[in-house]
Order: sequence, then C-alpha cells, then structure tokens
Amino acid sequence: MERKSSQKDIILITGATGHLAQYLYSFLSKDYSIRFLTTNKSIIDSKRYFYWNINDNFIDPKCIKNCKYVIHLAGYSILNRWTNKNKKIMYESRVTSTNMLYNLFQSKNIRPEAFICASAVGLYECSKNIITEESKIGTSWLAQMAKDWEDAANTFKGLGSRVVLMRISLIFSKHAGFLKYNLLSLKFGLAVIFGSRSNIINWMHIEDISRFIKFCIKNKKINGSYNLASSERMTQNTFYKFFTKHLFFFSFIVKIPDFILKFVLGERSQILLSNFCLSNEKLKSTGFVLKYDNLNKLGAYIKSKKK
Repeated sequence: MERKSSQKDIILITGATGHLAQYLYSFLSKDYSIRFLTTNKSIIDSKRYFYWNINDNFIDPKCIKNCKYVIHLAGYSILNRWTNKNKKIMYESRVTSTNMLYNLFQSKNIRPEAFICASAVGLYECSKNIITEESKIGTSWLAQMAKDWEDAANTFKGLGSRVVLMRISLIFSKHAGFLKYNLLSLKFGLAVIFGSRSNIINWMHIEDISRFIKFCIKNKKINGSYNLASSERMTQNTFYKFFTKHLFFFSFIVKIPDFILKFVLGERSQILLSNFCLSNEKLKSTGFVLKYDNLNKLGAYIKSKKK
C-alpha cells in the first residue's frame, strides 16, 4: 500500500533538469517524497523545487529539513567545450557543490542516512586489464576532477552517513544521450565509430541505474564505490553490427580516425577515445541483479514502447 506523503522518507536530488533526475522522480515518487535543488528560479515552489546558486554559495536551507537521503547528480556536462571557463564550471558544479551540501548539513546538524553521489569512469587510467574499483586512477584533468568529487562526497562520512559513489558508464535511454542520438543516426542509415572499432563501450540502462539507487537506499550495508556497467563487454564494432543486423538493416558504418577527433576536439577527445573494460563484479556481489545486462535485452527494450 502506498504511504501517505507525510509518512514518506524525504530524498533530496540535485541536477533537477537532467534526464536521470527526472527519471528517478517517476521511479521513486510513489514510495518517497522527492525534493529537487535547481538553479532555475522560474520553477521554485519551496515544496518540490528549491533554489541553489554555486556562484553565490547559496542553498535554500529549507530543502534539507527532515531529509533522509541525498542523491547528488548535479554536474555541468563534460560534452561542452573544454575552455578554461567551462572547466571551472564543470569542476565547481561537482566538487564545490558537494562541499556546499556538506557544509549546510553540518551547520544544521542534520545527518542524512545516505549520500549517494554520481562519479565518472573517467576517473580511471586507460588499461588493457579489466578495471575494478581498486584500479589505478588516471592523471588527466577529467580523472582529477572525478577524484576530487569523490573526496568531497566522502566528507559525509564525518556526519555518520553512508556514502555510495556511482562510477557511471554511458547511460542508455531512448530519450537522451548516447543511445538516443545513435538510434537517430541509425534510422538515417549511418553508424559512426569513433576511433578504433575494437574500443569497448561500457554502458548501463537508465532503469538499472535507478533500480540500483533504490537498492542502495533500502540496503543499509551498501557503501563505497561501484562501477555501474552492464555485464556484456562489447566493442563499438559489435554494438553497431548488432543494430545493423537486427534493427536497422540498411545502415552502413563510418569510422572517424583518432587523429581527426584529436584535431577537432583536442583534450576533449579522450571522452570518445577512452578504451577500457569495466568490471561490475562488486556491483553484483551486493545481490543486485541487472535487468538489462546484454545486447539482446537492450534490443528488446529499443523495439518496445517502454521509456
């Protein structure tokens, strides 16, 4: 039976306008009372949407009243140009925002049961070995930002909170991001491979990510870092051949070489050219079961009307 709103545990979610945050609302709102932090003043109602501004070091303190869980997803997209100005925004939207949240909870003496924070697989150094949560951290600007983000999140341990760090691979959804734009391209008969055909695609379905977040909320023993990735390890070539064989029969594959991507995108090209295989054994060891763990299940999802 659905609990009355006044009896529901309160979850604060940052990154309100992001696709994952909005998906989480539909996924969690039946069982939890959801609050969002947003920089968009036009939607502020001090009930569901609360204002914050990183530049002004401001968070509406009412957002954390009786808050039991925090899901921190905020972050200026790393797909934007890597100018010095944008890098600063990317960093502050992740690291500074996390420090601001900690300072607010500490100042109000409110101790959330769990702080669940997004992180990035860009944390890792590229390697031919399978990447576990204990693998070597990279030396790039992106890796350093991810490390600082996780370090900031871990300060919540000082409040007695469980800290869960989600090292998220590509989020697959028909309605946003990598999968959406690749499906659109395939419908027009074009599959684009970035760099080597043998580069690994690490991915996880948006529903599985949402299910894992709910799993973390309900299971009090879950803490630490987790690679969020499906079980099937596939190359770009395998990925596109599957779709051109089973779903988009008249598509052809175009390869964009490394040197062109590096010339056009510069430092940002590492997002498209990174090549490593994530292990999800730690994730599975918690008892969490992936719903979409291979290409066949992903293909069935794409054919379905499911969001």
